Amino acid sequence: MNIRVEPYRCVIGDAAGTPDSSWYNFPSCERLSDGSFFITARKIRGLQDAKGGAVSVRYRAETGEITPAVSPACRDMAAYPEKGIYMCHVTELEPGHLVAVYPLIDCDPDLPLFDAQYDGIQPCRCRIVHSHDNGETWNAPQDLTYSLPDVIIPYKIQKLPQGTVGFPMEMHNHYQRPYIEPLQGRFLYSESGGENFERAALFPHAPGILAGDARCTVDGAGKLTVFFWAFDMENTRDLPVHRTTSTDGGRTFSPLEATSLRQQITSPFWVEGDTYLCIYQDRFSDTPGIKAALSQDGGLTWDEARAAPLFRCESRPDSANPFAAFEQFQFGYSSLTRIHDRCALATFWHTNGVTSCISACRIFIED
Repeated sequence: MNIRVEPYRCVIGDAAGTPDSSWYNFPSCERLSDGSFFITARKIRGLQDAKGGAVSVRYRAETGEITPAVSPACRDMAAYPEKGIYMCHVTELEPGHLVAVYPLIDCDPDLPLFDAQYDGIQPCRCRIVHSHDNGETWNAPQDLTYSLPDVIIPYKIQKLPQGTVGFPMEMHNHYQRPYIEPLQGRFLYSESGGENFERAALFPHAPGILAGDARCTVDGAGKLTVFFWAFDMENTRDLPVHRTTSTDGGRTFSPLEATSLRQQITSPFWVEGDTYLCIYQDRFSDTPGIKAALSQDGGLTWDEARAAPLFRCESRPDSANPFAAFEQFQFGYSSLTRIHDRCALATFWHTNGVTSCISACRIFIED
């Protein structure tokens, strides 16, 4: 099998930019039943801006057509103009019925989003919102039912073949405060068909490990595989990318195990059998960028030697601590969205130092 990558194109923002341009990051993407992609992103003044708002577009990859869309966070942005929006993830539960999850930030605009010394984030709470007209309008948002004394950072809601609706979450401490509970990754799931999320299944992992930026894929038998950027909080260093699996609809998970990738965010895509595609963020090699690779053993080992580049850059951060070096990052928050068994859409943000934008490209697997 070979990987073919189409050239990426900007779908939100201005790829060239001017000093007055808005910046954008943290994209998320969902393919709708009508074949279009609903893409969301943060609109910000710079990479550490805590105040950012949310924007959305509809994108058709086959024609390149881009049209504005109503942000799922529109009601909160109108009701709380002093607050910020973090990443916003949309999922289609049924044709026309969309659900979104996003953190609403009680922000101090004069402070950066992340604490540079620790991984603390400005205070925020998770919001759930539904649309029953394919995202043309959005209902009143509500707070996430499940709660923690620490901060819940959600990833994209998954609709699993077993009927479960749920999402992996990342746990963070509050800004300049210690963790109240021990670090523990979780999969939050719904007992109300996705109306809200009340229960949690734990990801078994070692103490002191931040299981972050989860990305999911489901195989033909219904097995859910979740990949994590794993960070050792005690020694402030990246660990190999880890994964876990669930065969019971997200109620229980296997212990996290390391893969051969030593990168940050990795987004998997089940192809067939034990064959998986992924895109991963290589920040620290001699050829940094976002790359696509194949695995033939369920995602444990990856053929990095034949990896195909999606995006290249020329410099590396001078620190491996992502909370201290965030403003040096030139790309990030990449993910894959299935189009069909041999094709996916990759979305990610990137910057040229003047502005940042959201780009997308199709990836094909060919014999």
